[in-house]
Amino acid sequence: MKYGYNGDIQTDGMLIEIEYQLKGLNPMSFLETIKPHLLSDDILIQQTVLHALHEYPFVPEEWTVELLKEAFRNEKKQSDILMYIENQIINEEALNILIDNIPTMDRDNRHQALNLLNNIDTSLAFKNKERLEKYIPKQTWEIFETIENGSEEDVYSMYGEVLNKLDKSSSRGYDFYQSAKKLSEYIVKKGWVTEKEIDIVLSEEANNDWFSSNGIMNVYMAGLLNLEKHIPLFASLLIRDDDFLLEEVSAALVRFRSDQVVKEVAPYVREPESVIYAASILGNIKTDLALQELRKAYRETDELDEQEPIIEAISFHFSKEALPEFNAHMEYEYEYSLIEIEQVAYSFYTIVREKHPDLLEWKKVALGREMQFQNAIKEPVPVRNENKVGRNDPCPCGSGKKYKKCCGK
Repeated sequence: MKYGYNGDIQTDGMLIEIEYQLKGLNPMSFLETIKPHLLSDDILIQQTVLHALHEYPFVPEEWTVELLKEAFRNEKKQSDILMYIENQIINEEALNILIDNIPTMDRDNRHQALNLLNNIDTSLAFKNKERLEKYIPKQTWEIFETIENGSEEDVYSMYGEVLNKLDKSSSRGYDFYQSAKKLSEYIVKKGWVTEKEIDIVLSEEANNDWFSSNGIMNVYMAGLLNLEKHIPLFASLLIRDDDFLLEEVSAALVRFRSDQVVKEVAPYVREPESVIYAASILGNIKTDLALQELRKAYRETDELDEQEPIIEAISFHFSKEALPEFNAHMEYEYEYSLIEIEQVAYSFYTIVREKHPDLLEWKKVALGREMQFQNAIKEPVPVRNENKVGRNDPCPCGSGKKYKKCCGK
């Protein structure tokens, strides 16, 4: 179950289907298309499906449960699954699977599993406190306690403390950042923040060179409250150079799931400094207009490094309409691809059930790269952070993965 922030408790699938029917849209075809491949024995196909779901906010909770079961049945899949479900809700069934298996995990995968505990509801955490106490830091329990039993004043006081720590940190600490989101979500759920208050904060922050942590949390809260009037502002922020801000802006715009978002974001797909996040947004909004805008943007640029994030976003629609762009793109010959193009192409053609003479060759190349990556993580190269590494940049360790999918996860 997911809290709807309109006073109702609602199921994921039912809510999405009803809302899209009212808008004349059909996102369920996306889920129906990839469902048969969710637990695929073909590691390349499953990785692609997981990647497509990673930033998609409407994954059915039962899928997360099935993926966790698979992760502990098949250790070779474990790291990928745990990484790609990091944004999904962990309900009671999923939590029980984690608690039962965390003690037997190796250090690296255990860290990924523990991160998933950030996604549980505070009431569920307290219900399982005896089993969870050793896995959740004391400072997080203090925040859970404030949320469960504190007054509005207590929650806002804790919220201010966490934001202060974030703003003083040279890099936003993951634990504090997740705590700030947890408190923000509760503030929205209780109706303790007004639309006008969010409007004022966002207006002030937009005039600054950098968004504060409070500004970023207000972006998050505006998304939870479905404040679509901020769509133009959020789209304009896609040129900013702050990954935390951009990820919350992107998540909010995808959550609005409307063609108004598509129209506002489309120009930013055509700009080099914003193409990665803008393309990802349109890749996660499953409408015909989003796909058509991505296809147009692809045809309007000749720059390979701009085409690649667009073709990846196109692939996540899993539509045969995109075959002309894919056929053209796979004619390129180049040595390096940030998006692991052979795997993208192999998975796309396989899932949409389209034949291609190079399909097996793409699979061979992609599997070779996967083996290279697995060897790289067995013998990790220390990553020097002398220069800022963007989460969508190549990982400095040399694995060939994006930083956020490798050392930055």
